[in-house]
Amino acid sequence: MRFNAYDDVKVITSVKPQSITGSSAVNGASVDTLGSDNAKIHAYAVTTTSNPSVATLAVKLQESADNSTWTDALDNTSTVIGFTLDVHAADGFNAARIEGLGLNRKRYLRVVATPSFTGGTSPAIVANAEIVFGGGTNPLPVNTNTSNT
Repeated sequence: MRFNAYDDVKVITSVKPQSITGSSAVNGASVDTLGSDNAKIHAYAVTTTSNPSVATLAVKLQESADNSTWTDALDNTSTVIGFTLDVHAADGFNAARIEGLGLNRKRYLRVVATPSFTGGTSPAIVANAEIVFGGGTNPLPVNTNTSNT
């Protein structure tokens, strides 16, 4: 059977749709990746209010082994997984691939969104971010040194 968008894609919201102001990071909800082998971050932000001259939203992935201590998730080149959306003049969206699920990536993931503004009177960005899993979420085989034969 071929993979399809209805049966084989799971979307989990990490940063719920909200108005983000100031310059403080918004930590998204934790997502358990157990049984998954591929995913991406997807974020969408709506054009700002109050006419700032600069309005961006930095979106990054963090990971945790215990669901309480978080560090930035790095790709194979030691770069933080994520991107920056420029939403000064138009809505913005982007996606970033998440490699290593079930291998070298820690079990729990979350998205962190940090706004940045220059000028304007109390500017805000309405945004959300999701982690999208593809190819089904079936438990992977357990690695063991013991043979069952």
